[in-house]
Amino acid sequence: MSELTAWRTMSDSEQEQKIQQIQGQHSTHTCSQCGQPAYCEISAGKETCWCFELTKRDTSGIPSGTCLCRHCLEKLPLL
Repeated sequence: MSELTAWRTMSDSEQEQKIQQIQGQHSTHTCSQCGQPAYCEISAGKETCWCFELTKRDTSGIPSGTCLCRHCLEKLPLL
């Protein structure tokens, strides 16, 4: 949601970078579930991550500290 709110205030280059992150073109790691490129804002040096804004998911079957891509995280059941 914060990405949508901030979109109109982003520069063209910031919007392009965000699109690349979402599409997996700009990544910080590989998703442990599917092996595809994934982006973690904490790994990129920020204090919070995009996943903090999502409705909480059941990650009990995922090892602690594991970052998933957007697609795999969205597939997990809601809490």
